[in-house]
Amino acid sequence: MLVQRTYGLMLALLMAAAAGALLAAQQAGEVVVKRGIVAEDLYVAGRSVDVAAQVQGDVVAAGKRVSIDESVAGDVLAAGETVTIRAEVQDDVRAAGRSVTLVGPVAGHVVAAGETVSIMPAATVGEWAWLAGAEVNVAGRVGGELKAAGQSVIVSGEIGGDVELMAEEIRILGHARIKGDLVYRSDNEPQISDGADIAGDIIARPMPHEEPEARGAGFIFLAALALAAGVYYLLFPVFSVAGAEGLRRSPFTALGLGVAFLFSVPFVILLLIVTLIGVLLALPLLAWYLVSLLGGFLTGVIFVGDAGLRLLGKAGSATRGLRVLFIVLALLALVLIQFIPVFGGLAVLVLFLLGLGALQLQAWRSYSR
Repeated sequence: MLVQRTYGLMLALLMAAAAGALLAAQQAGEVVVKRGIVAEDLYVAGRSVDVAAQVQGDVVAAGKRVSIDESVAGDVLAAGETVTIRAEVQDDVRAAGRSVTLVGPVAGHVVAAGETVSIMPAATVGEWAWLAGAEVNVAGRVGGELKAAGQSVIVSGEIGGDVELMAEEIRILGHARIKGDLVYRSDNEPQISDGADIAGDIIARPMPHEEPEARGAGFIFLAALALAAGVYYLLFPVFSVAGAEGLRRSPFTALGLGVAFLFSVPFVILLLIVTLIGVLLALPLLAWYLVSLLGGFLTGVIFVGDAGLRLLGKAGSATRGLRVLFIVLALLALVLIQFIPVFGGLAVLVLFLLGLGALQLQAWRSYSR
């Protein structure tokens, strides 16, 4: 569970960054193929994305299948079900997906998360690499330190610094060359082949375990969320349902506004505080921001509950009690969805951003009236 949370958190951060950047996508569609030379940053999104162009800036790409094959002068930020990077990247790589594969050379560092994460034998990372996933395979060369977390971690390449691993199964194969220490956290002894070359020490550290109290706190938190969702609907039935309906009608607008609100408002608050005279504006804005974080999630939960009612054909005739029941069921469904590797956490994150944006839209509409 701890390992799943580790790579789930990394994935969520990467996907949030990708979602914000792709709001300015230059090219989007079912199939996107980019060739030739791009003299600036490239933002692309689609079901299938193939970047076979020489890009003289950064590449930001998202899709079900993402492939980046030529040289990139800047950074690469990619997210998708399958992400394959064969390009020569002259800066850093940040990637997330069900399957992430690095084949080409990277001059900077690599941060990657997914169900499977692979650094192939031909790949090189100039600096350090942080990897997380159910299965992590490092067969290439990493110039600096390597940190990896997963259910299974296999190292068969050359690592120029320390290696820190946390996994249920750790395998150091015979071709592995580690020039620093090997630090591992696991309930099982690592399998180290006789031919493996480890220049430093092999250090075992205890695997962090969740305390029973933490599990109980999780149930209490879930119950508090269910109570908050029910109270929110009962206190503001028209406003809350209208917000969920706005999400259904304008999902892309809600997503864009949610991402913009989440990342821009803290900077506005900071600027107001710095100017001193703006503190009087910063305090109510901070209060609204904190309320919106909870309200946005609850709006997403209500939207899921209403979707269930629509499937049963009872959306128009549902009583308040029935709506509250479906709101609680929606919350439980979202908790269960998070147990799906990678995409469970991503689905909840996207729903939160959608609800956050829909809440701002509904607040503006109510204020305008």
